Amino acid sequence: MAPFRALLLDLGEVLVLPQPPDLVRRMAEVAAAPLAAFTAAYWAHRPAYDFHGSHRRFWGQVLDECRSSLGGAAREAATGELLELDIRSWTVYREEVWKIAADFRARGGKLAVLSNGVTEILDRVRAQRRLDRTFDAVVVSCEVGCLKPDPAIFRIALERLGVEAEDSLFVDDRAVNVAGAEAIGMHALHFVGDASVPALRARLGQAG
Repeated sequence: MAPFRALLLDLGEVLVLPQPPDLVRRMAEVAAAPLAAFTAAYWAHRPAYDFHGSHRRFWGQVLDECRSSLGGAAREAATGELLELDIRSWTVYREEVWKIAADFRARGGKLAVLSNGVTEILDRVRAQRRLDRTFDAVVVSCEVGCLKPDPAIFRIALERLGVEAEDSLFVDDRAVNVAGAEAIGMHALHFVGDASVPALRARLGQAG
């Protein structure tokens, strides 16, 4: 018997790998901006994008802040290419964690994706990985109107799974989100890459 009734997994850097550097560099090139300026603008506006879900607003803000010279039709074309590159950058899967999740569910546990994210990326993941067959709930910030570490988003996920906080394990790469989950009584694991895979297995009582 697993020590938890439910496992809730972040998408970025848990179920998927960190953004490949070559794709980030390519995004900066498409934006006609220096890499450092592009990256700073990307992350400065990402929380708002995760909340409101408008890719046009997000990429407009990024291009403005990194002082891109693109305008008119070139800017419009760049926005479409940037969206596709961004989706690709967040859909390189960490297969070990998917296997751990599948094993957990096979033993009767409930699974959820709990992500600060946007519909375009989750739609690609849904199509590629059939999330409706793998997970019992998929909770995405822009679809529910709140962001981790807001307690509300954790409660939405727990309600959809039908479990209590103390019966769940939440896994995320950001310490602030881990603290948010623990604040409402959930168990949590701060995931820091491949080195955390054995720790996740151990928390779930799975053999290595």
